[in-house]
Amino acid sequence: MGCVLSSANAFAACTQDRAIYTDRDDSYTLTFRQVPEDQPVATSNEFSIEKNDSDLKLDGVVMWNEGVARPNGIIMYKCPTGDVTGDELQACTVWRGVIYALKEGADADLLPQAKEPAAQALLLPDFSSSMSSFDFKSQKTIETFPWEVFRFKECVPEQ
Repeated sequence: MGCVLSSANAFAACTQDRAIYTDRDDSYTLTFRQVPEDQPVATSNEFSIEKNDSDLKLDGVVMWNEGVARPNGIIMYKCPTGDVTGDELQACTVWRGVIYALKEGADADLLPQAKEPAAQALLLPDFSSSMSSFDFKSQKTIETFPWEVFRFKECVPEQ
C-alpha cells in the first residue's frame, strides 16, 4: 500500500513538463521537457518518445487549438529543421491526435498544461497503429510498438 501512495504522491508533486512515462512493457519512455519561460512558445508541452535499448527517438509537441480547447499532439520522426513545407511536415509526422490524461477509476481528462500537476497516465489513441504503418526507413525493422497508454514513472528533478 505504501508503494501506491508514494507513486500517487510522486505524480501529484510533479509538473507535467518534468514527467516521465513508460508503456506497459517498459519498452518505450515518454519524457516531457521544460520550455524556457522567457521565450514565446507556440507549444504548451514538448516531449520525446524513445525506444529503450535502441537509438529510435521521436519528437513531440502539444498545441492547444482555438475554440474548443484540446491538447493536439504531433509526434514526428527526423523532421527537417528551419522553414519546412506542409508536405515535408506531413512526411515526417508519425501520429497526430488529442492526448488524454487518465485517472484512477478510468476517468479521462485533457493533458495538463506544462506547469500543472502531472497526469497519472496518458492515452495516445491509435498511436501504436500509426507507428506500425509509418516508414521509418531504417536498416533494422521495428518489431515492438508501444502500447497507447503510458503510465507515470518518475519526475525529472528541478534544476
